[in-house]
Amino acid sequence: MPDLVKKASLYMLLAALLLGTLWRGGYFPEQKWPFALALLAAGAVEIAVTTAVGSARVLRSPAFWSLAAFTLYAVITRAWSVAPADTDRELMLMLGYLATFFVVRSQIVRYGGMALGAVASWFVYTATFTAAWGLASFLWRWGPYAAMLDNVFRAGSTFEYSNALSCFSLMALPVTVALQRRAASPDRSLLTVAVTLQASAVMVSYARFGILMLAALSLYLAFSGWRGGFALSTAFSLAMALPVGVVATMASESGDPFTGLLIIVVILVVVWLVDSYQDAPKFRSALRAVAALSAAGGLAAAVLLANRSERMRAIISIRFSEGFNLSRLLPHRLDTWQGAVDAYRVRPLTGSGLGSFARVFTQYTIAVYTKYAHNLIIQTAVDTGIIGVVLLALFLGYIIVLSVWRLLVASHPLARAFAVSSLIFIVYNMFDWEWYVPALTAWFMVGVACLEAMPGEGLKEGEEGEPETGKSYLTTISVVKKAI
Repeated sequence: MPDLVKKASLYMLLAALLLGTLWRGGYFPEQKWPFALALLAAGAVEIAVTTAVGSARVLRSPAFWSLAAFTLYAVITRAWSVAPADTDRELMLMLGYLATFFVVRSQIVRYGGMALGAVASWFVYTATFTAAWGLASFLWRWGPYAAMLDNVFRAGSTFEYSNALSCFSLMALPVTVALQRRAASPDRSLLTVAVTLQASAVMVSYARFGILMLAALSLYLAFSGWRGGFALSTAFSLAMALPVGVVATMASESGDPFTGLLIIVVILVVVWLVDSYQDAPKFRSALRAVAALSAAGGLAAAVLLANRSERMRAIISIRFSEGFNLSRLLPHRLDTWQGAVDAYRVRPLTGSGLGSFARVFTQYTIAVYTKYAHNLIIQTAVDTGIIGVVLLALFLGYIIVLSVWRLLVASHPLARAFAVSSLIFIVYNMFDWEWYVPALTAWFMVGVACLEAMPGEGLKEGEEGEPETGKSYLTTISVVKKAI
C-alpha cells in the first residue's frame, strides 16, 4: 500500500484539528458537527488502512479501551437523556475524540518517531499562530477574538474565550521547548520565538490560574534544561514574554496598536538574534551575558512600565489582588459546585444524559451566567451519573499515572513534554471547562496518544524514527516537510 494512502488519515486529522482550532475552537453547534464529522472521517480512513495492513498493536492501549468504555456508556445514556439533541451532538464529539486517539496511535505504531515529530510540530504551528492572532486581535481590540471580561480587556484569539487561549498555549509550551532543544539553527531560533509568543498569549489572556501555572511551568522548563545547557535559553525566551505582554496591554489600552506592534516585533527580533548566534563559538560566551542582560532588562522595563501606568496597575489589582481574594473567588466556585451537586442528585446512578448538564443545572444554579460546573468530574457526574464518572476517572487516572511515570523515568523528551501537556489540561479542567471546547479536547487526545507510546515504536532516545526509510528521528520544523 502506498505511503500516501497509509498517511492519509493523519493528513485529514491534522487539517481537521487546524480547522477546529481556527474556527471558534469548534465550540458552537454550527462548528461542532463539522468538526466531529471531520475527526470521524479521519478515523474511518485509519480503520480501513489498519484492517488492510493487519496491524493490531494500536489496540494494546489502556487509554484507548478506558476512553472507549466511557464513550460506550455515554451512548447508552441517550436512551434516557433529558436533552436528546444535545446528547446526539456530544456523542458525535466523543466518537470523534476516540477516532483522534486511534489515528495518532496507529500512525505512531506505523511510523514511530516520524509520526510523533509531525504531530508535535503541527501542534506547535497551530498554537503559535493562535497565540500570534491572540496578540494581534488584543492590540487592535478586535471582537469577538478579544473582549472585556471582569472589567479587564482580555485576549481570546480564535477560541473567543481567554481561558481557552491560556490553556492551549500552556499545553503547547512544553512541546515547543522539547522541539526547540533538539532542533538545529535556524529552526531552533524560530521555535524560541514561538515560546515567547505562546507565553505572552497566556499573559494577555489574563487568566488567573493560567498565569500562576505559567510561572510554575517556566520554573520546571528552565530547571529541566539544566543538564543539557538549555536553562538560560529557556529562561530567556520565557522571560521576554513579560515585556511583550505589558507592551501589548498598554498599547491596547491607549489605543496605539501600531506602536505596540512595532515594539513587540523589536523584542521578538532580539529573541531571534540572541538565539541565532548561540552556536557561534566566538559569540557563545558573550551571548550568555547578552541573554541574561536582555532578560533582566526586559523584566525591569516591564515592571517599570506597569508601575507607571495607572490602568496597568488597575488591571493587575483587579486580576491578582481583588481577583484572588478568597472572600470573592471561593464563594462563587463553591456556589457553582453546590448547584452542580444538587443537579447530580436528580439521577445519581445513571445521570441525565451526556450533554444535558446545562438544562438540568438551570434549576439549581446560583450563578445564573454560567452553564458549566467548572469541574469536569462534577459535570460528568450530572451527565452520566456515578457510572460515567468512574469510567472517566479510570481514563484520567491512568493518564495522570502514566504522565508522572514518563516524567520520572528516562523517557523520550517529547513523551515527557506531552506528559506535562496532559497534566496541564486535566488540572485546568478541575477549575474550568476547557473539556467542552472541542478543539482543546481533541488536542488533548492527540497528546495522550503520543504520551502512551509503547516500546518498539521508535520513541526511545536515539532510536530510528521511520523504519521504512532508515532516517534518524528529527523533531524540528523540517520533520513535517519530510512527513508530508
